[in-house]
Amino acid sequence: MRSRAAFGLVFGYGVLVLAPIGAGIAWGRWPEGWPGLATGLGIAGLAMLLVQFLLSGRFRFIGACVGIDRVMWFHNWAARWLTLFLVLHPFLYFGDMLWTDPPRAFGQFIDMAASPLFASGVIAWGLLLVIMAGALWRRRIGLDYEWWRLSHGIGAVLIILAGLHHMWTMGGIGAGYPVILVWIILALVAAIAALHIWLLRPLSLTHHPYMVRTVEEVGAARWILRIAPEKGGALPFRAGQFAWLTVGETPFSIGEHPFSISSAPNNGDVVEFLIREAGDFTSHIGDIKPGARAWLDGPHGAFTLPDADQHRDGRVVMIAGGVGLAPILSILRDQAGKGDRRKFHLIFGNRTEAQIVMAEELQSLGRTLDLKVDMVLSEPKPGWSGATGQLSGETLDGLLSDEVTDASTLFMLCGPPMMVDVATDYLSDHGVAGKQIIVEHFDFV
Repeated sequence: MRSRAAFGLVFGYGVLVLAPIGAGIAWGRWPEGWPGLATGLGIAGLAMLLVQFLLSGRFRFIGACVGIDRVMWFHNWAARWLTLFLVLHPFLYFGDMLWTDPPRAFGQFIDMAASPLFASGVIAWGLLLVIMAGALWRRRIGLDYEWWRLSHGIGAVLIILAGLHHMWTMGGIGAGYPVILVWIILALVAAIAALHIWLLRPLSLTHHPYMVRTVEEVGAARWILRIAPEKGGALPFRAGQFAWLTVGETPFSIGEHPFSISSAPNNGDVVEFLIREAGDFTSHIGDIKPGARAWLDGPHGAFTLPDADQHRDGRVVMIAGGVGLAPILSILRDQAGKGDRRKFHLIFGNRTEAQIVMAEELQSLGRTLDLKVDMVLSEPKPGWSGATGQLSGETLDGLLSDEVTDASTLFMLCGPPMMVDVATDYLSDHGVAGKQIIVEHFDFV
């Protein structure tokens, strides 16, 4: 199901991105040689940038199909390619000269960039490099997520406006009448997505305020934040999903962050989050006071147990790293409440013993569920009796039995991207089918 949905989304993306090129070719005036390639990359890059708003809009009809972590991965992947296309775009007009006389080609590029006729194109080109550099090196330069997110969105809008102006003033294939119609459609798609992101969605959240109930430190740099609606019912969600949380601000604030829900859907009105201190907002999580107002945008994500009958009598292996336990804890709590009789095996990795959270509850869940728990520490102190090491293939070899050869076993992996990738590769190398593996990377922002 998810593979078909992924194919459909990629196909739709391709149609949107290639539509202006197709319209230009249908118009019958496409330039030949290097200018044709340069034009194609410029048009495709700008179209990809417009569609980026659709990918970053947290639309449930997209995220529910393939998982929002995959959508954001695709968003990041597309950003790299569109940047490459648009960076190469002006140089390739001198393609032949780049090979035969590079200094002359570079000189002509400088002359072109200095011309007032190309001013909007140069502005778009320079802004793109700045925005992309900020996205790649935000953590290294210490740019707060909130301000990066604001500048990222504003910068993208400015690049699009400057890029469309450049294409219109330059004329040529990009400003041909069939292509203009496609640009109008793509611009409307981007504008509607932006309106949804920055106005309509926050406006809808104003009708559903929450209040912080408790803030509790449960481990080294690990906190549990519990909130409940001020009126009405709590957020309806499936175990394993997450939400964007804003605390102490209006829903129009840029200070919203994604956290997996650790409570079960049947937990009354209380919604619980397991949060790790990791800088920005989370470094001040302990300063939040009960009674503070909060807002939830969700639910999002597809990290959920499938309803398919083929897994009803199988086994479920869950591999979690750090606060990757949060959605898995939600699922275990939910299945315990439903009386699930399957065999569950949790492999929970942390760096130190002080980072282990919810150990007593996991033990208690083992009295309701058929649950086996293996704790793994990469930096154990003397006397630690559990497994040691990273969650590598060697470690998994010692913890997994015939589960990897059982076609009815479902594997759920959640945690840092490197851990998830290592575990996924291990399972694939041991013949586990892709349909048996459900993953979620903790690397959205």
